[in-house]
Order: sequence, then C-alpha cells, then structure tokens
Amino acid sequence: MLLEFSILNQLPVGSFEEGGLIGKVAKTIFSKSEGRVLGFLVKLPGVFSGQKIASFEDVISIDQAGVVVRSSESLVDKNEIVRVNEILKSNFSLLGLKAVAKDKKNLGRVSDALIDTDSGELMRLYVKHFFSSLVFERSQIQEITLKNVVLKAEREEKAKKPIENLAQAEVA
Repeated sequence: MLLEFSILNQLPVGSFEEGGLIGKVAKTIFSKSEGRVLGFLVKLPGVFSGQKIASFEDVISIDQAGVVVRSSESLVDKNEIVRVNEILKSNFSLLGLKAVAKDKKNLGRVSDALIDTDSGELMRLYVKHFFSSLVFERSQIQEITLKNVVLKAEREEKAKKPIENLAQAEVA
C-alpha cells in the first residue's frame, strides 16, 4: 500500500498483543542515505510518559487508520538504536526540504512524499514551487542530503508548430 508521508506523522499506534492504543506517531524517522523509513518516534499516552522508538521491522501493518506494532515491548528508548538517534539529533525532515535539479536550479520544496508501507521505501516526491506542483519518481532522485534533495529533472520545452491552415492539418 502507498501512503503519504504527511499522513504517517499523525497516525495512532496500536499494539497487536495488547489489542489497544499505545501512542501516537510524533515523527516518522526517515533515512536519507537509504531512502526509506526506519521507524517512528512514538509519543506515549500521559503527560510524563515520554517518547519511544518503533522500529520499522517491528511494525505489523500501516494504513490510514494507524500503525500496528507487535507489542508495547517492541518500543525502545531513542538511545538504543544508534542510526535512529543520529537522525533525530540531526533534526532531518524530508518535508520542507529544498528540491534542486542536477544543475542546482531551484525546483521548490518537498511538500509530501509517497511511501510504500510494506517496505518503507520512498516511491515518489511531491515538490511545490509557488503555484506549480511537480512529481518525481524514485528513479529521478539522485541524492538526499541534510539541506536538499537533488533530482534528475530535465525541463523540456516542446516546440509547438502553429497550424497555419486548418484544412492542411485535417488532410495530413
């Protein structure tokens, strides 16, 4: 199933074994080097309960209704997974990232992304620039850094030949 990145950051988190709600996604943890979701920062219920990490490998399913993990014991402290902790410390966010072409031309900002919920892989990027919206497939993503995403974007201006005589166009 494909799901928008922006929706992931609002989903409730449930436990399969306990059969109930155990928290809410506070942040989707995305690896820019791998181009996929590594897990979720989960806000636990209660004022002083804090946040824990749900690794993508411990997720049973993801859809518009929520994220389901095996059990509440699947959630671990932020410091236990080094890669995840580094991403959280870097404060990296895919949404809002500057999008540039290979020639460094500004294409806009990442407004959303499409994630494959089975693999966690980034499938598509949505970029907004003023009043235009662009869509880039996974194959068009050259590199994702802390500051921007570099896209293989060729803007082809197709020359349109004016039809001088409508009758000639219909005959041809």
